Amino acid sequence: MKHQICDLEATPEWLTLESIDYIVECLEACKSPEMLADLRAIFPRAALRSASIKVSKAQRQRIVNWLQVLNQEEKAA
Repeated sequence: MKHQICDLEATPEWLTLESIDYIVECLEACKSPEMLADLRAIFPRAALRSASIKVSKAQRQRIVNWLQVLNQEEKAA
């Protein structure tokens, strides 16, 4: 399955503490690879990267696992 990935550059507005904290909340609430794919379609990569270092260790590991699943799906598509 082909998932859309946001190709926007992370403007300074995306990288404010308020924006990063919001993205952290979204990442913490993420429950599946499909939800993560939706977030990747919405938020610029650099903003997601900045937020991902602030999520809990357990959630970060789930995200890493989901990214592997999504990347495998991309290769198979």
